[in-house]
Amino acid sequence: MPRQVNTTEMDEFCQLLFRTLDRLGGDLLPLFLSERPTAYEKYPRLLLGCIRYYDNVEAGFEEWKSKVLRDASDYRREQEFPELLALKKWLLDHRGLFEGRKDNLNHLKRSLYARAYEYLYPRRLLTGAYAEANRGNPDALEEDAIRANFRRVVQPHIAKLAQVYGEGERLQTIVTEAEEFLLANRQRYRWKLREMEAMETPEEAAGN
Repeated sequence: MPRQVNTTEMDEFCQLLFRTLDRLGGDLLPLFLSERPTAYEKYPRLLLGCIRYYDNVEAGFEEWKSKVLRDASDYRREQEFPELLALKKWLLDHRGLFEGRKDNLNHLKRSLYARAYEYLYPRRLLTGAYAEANRGNPDALEEDAIRANFRRVVQPHIAKLAQVYGEGERLQTIVTEAEEFLLANRQRYRWKLREMEAMETPEEAAGN
């Protein structure tokens, strides 16, 4: 008889994992929702693979951590290192979910893309909306401008998200984390918007 997968604790693990990767920056999670599924799955899947290979949470995590730290944002690596330590502590406290539990690991591997997309969707919806609303206005991606204008600019999208997530703590967490992500990655958004503008044909630019 199949063993019961503990979906509640799996959900908690994924939320913590995705938050950690997102705060570390770099390309650990995609900047835009339109990116390929592999961009969502690469680093989460690598962690599961390391744990499964050693059948030991601590050994698997340490190998994965080295890879993540090499690929994280130089600016965010030191600042967000405590997030990695918190993730490690959670894994050690719940090692029974992973060691000798190929069923849990397989369940997570099969559901990673959907879980990561669900986590990123509201956050990237807001950051992308702010960046798109200010295309051609690089000053809007300065730190002071984001802090002053972010919530006002994306308020219509926040209202739509409230219909799904409610207007309580969960929504406020999403909005706060989206703003923090935009602040930490404003240069990446600026570069990406410049690339998009450069790729436009003269006719498209005139149409805008």
